[in-house]
Amino acid sequence: QGADIINISLSRNSKSWPKSWDSAFSYAFENDVIVVAASGNRLGEQSNPSAPATMPGVVAVGGVSKELVGAEFASTTGISLAVTAPAEDLIGSYPGGQVRQWDGSSAAAPLVSGLLALMLEADPSASANDLIQRLIASSSDLGEPGFDAVYGFGVIDPEAAVESKLTSQQNPLGSLAEWVRLYRPG
Repeated sequence: QGADIINISLSRNSKSWPKSWDSAFSYAFENDVIVVAASGNRLGEQSNPSAPATMPGVVAVGGVSKELVGAEFASTTGISLAVTAPAEDLIGSYPGGQVRQWDGSSAAAPLVSGLLALMLEADPSASANDLIQRLIASSSDLGEPGFDAVYGFGVIDPEAAVESKLTSQQNPLGSLAEWVRLYRPG
């Protein structure tokens, strides 16, 4: 339908996804579309990201508090997490023209999608892979040095992301096509 960026602020509460998603997400990636997904929120013992955030190539977004601390209430942790963004006391629109306060990775993911849209506006010739590379490379590293399971590559830095000119020939978050080739039966 001509989208450049798709935001998915939902999860399945499962690391796996239906086989039918393989072709839908592959179609998006093959058409230079970025898919951003909420990592999911902690539910009791459940603390790992769930699909679609676990899918290779998807920008999985976790949440941080106002103090830039990994928001335990609002974000899962795990190796598929790409970046984090504010996830506390955000304002969003609801059906019927309502506006409400909300928290969690589902609130953080649209901030990342909006940032990617600003990045694309600043450089319309950038590919989806370029924009993802710029997003993760410009993030402010928090927690353990480098990539970690709480912050991913770090908390987004909008100014640095928009100014970045990095490029990438492949999706730095992995290849769904390669995953399907390796792990889906014949």
